[in-house]
Amino acid sequence: MSIGTTLTYHLPEGWTLRKVASTMVRDWLPPFRAEPPAKAARWVIQSVMEEVDKDQQPLWEPGISTEEYEERLDNADLRWVVRASAGRGKGQILARFALCGDNPKTFELSCSPTPPPDTLFDQEKIEEYLRDQEGEGLQGLMATLLTSNGFDMVH
Repeated sequence: MSIGTTLTYHLPEGWTLRKVASTMVRDWLPPFRAEPPAKAARWVIQSVMEEVDKDQQPLWEPGISTEEYEERLDNADLRWVVRASAGRGKGQILARFALCGDNPKTFELSCSPTPPPDTLFDQEKIEEYLRDQEGEGLQGLMATLLTSNGFDMVH
């Protein structure tokens, strides 16, 4: 279930999809956020999991330890999305991260072909960051953030 052009990356040792998505949201995207307009609903960017296999064991069960739950989140057949929402609306999926079925040491990045809302990112900051890069827009930003943080693209 792709939401746009798909790029494939090697998953470095010690990284999980969950860590990639949460680091993207927490550390790599905030410098590109736009200042919210006065009296408008503030956009929130979150990493959210999506189950792939409905028949897998539940992620949480009564009596499960935190450590085991965390391990299940990292190892289960899950996709992680980066979602932006403002107010009570459903929001917009900006990107999806999914492990490659044939090689669990690689993952796919799919970005939404729909441009993000104008009030979410500062377009000038993104254009300046991508000036000497090949990509453009949201996919160019995500791809460049990954490669500049040590993720190698699969060719």
